[in-house]
Amino acid sequence: MARFIGMRVAHGAVTLLGLIVLTFALQFIIPGDPVRMLAPRTPSEEVARRIRAQLGLDRPWWEQLGRYLLRVAQGDLGESYVRRQPVARLIAGRLLATAALALAGVLAEILLGLPVGIAMALSPRLRGLLSGLNLILLSMPTFIIGIALLLALGFGARLFPTTGGAGLRELILPALTLGLAGTPWYAGVVRDRLEESLASSYVRMAVAKGLPNRWILFRHCLPHVFPALATMAGMDLGAYLSGVVVVEAIFGWPGIGLLAVQAMQTLDRPVVMGTLLVGGASVIALNGVADGLRMILDPRTREEVG
Repeated sequence: MARFIGMRVAHGAVTLLGLIVLTFALQFIIPGDPVRMLAPRTPSEEVARRIRAQLGLDRPWWEQLGRYLLRVAQGDLGESYVRRQPVARLIAGRLLATAALALAGVLAEILLGLPVGIAMALSPRLRGLLSGLNLILLSMPTFIIGIALLLALGFGARLFPTTGGAGLRELILPALTLGLAGTPWYAGVVRDRLEESLASSYVRMAVAKGLPNRWILFRHCLPHVFPALATMAGMDLGAYLSGVVVVEAIFGWPGIGLLAVQAMQTLDRPVVMGTLLVGGASVIALNGVADGLRMILDPRTREEVG
């Protein structure tokens, strides 16, 4: 286990460094000049030069990258060009909302996908219908699901708020959007793992002994499903913590995804870099946790890492 943790930490550090360098390089490729967003409509060359010097944009790119890496190593993500606040403070103020949405979205995926997968594995009559529904959900982009829920349950039935916010009632629709988008994937994994378990010798032995079907399902079959669900949930949680941009934008959820969109629109480079850095770190960390949890729940996977 110690070797596994060491390898994941080293791999994560290299991946995060690569993400920083790539994101930093993209800022010089994407059209737009942040100075023009901050200065008057027709700034003089002298005004533009002073702003560039103040922001450190007049230095060579490698010097800018080196200074940024040094600040990140000290826990400093810089200061927002537009908001004039530390980027770390801006992200911290939004991270709790994103974490709440991420947890609710993963919970919705499991609560929807688990029973659908069980029904597909145990009921041949329902398999065709549920497979068709899963195919429909797979063919629909997440933003289509979100807009449909917003129109039907928000503007139509008026069951949920449509003006944005970070309350419990405002959380339901974006979480349900993530849950419906992820249901086919979770249902497919549950179905496949249950079918493997039902075809195993220990289940056939339990059936031959006359054990109740419910006991066989909960005692012998579902434990075979949980490691895969834990891995998927951990990966999704990490991805959602990086900012569910589309969902947050549709529902006005004040998370880091919406913050990143607003920063891109104003060419606020430090905020863009900070949100991507925090998002990448979340994905790397949660993927490692998911793999560790899978090793705990399924000891057979420990052989993969020696």
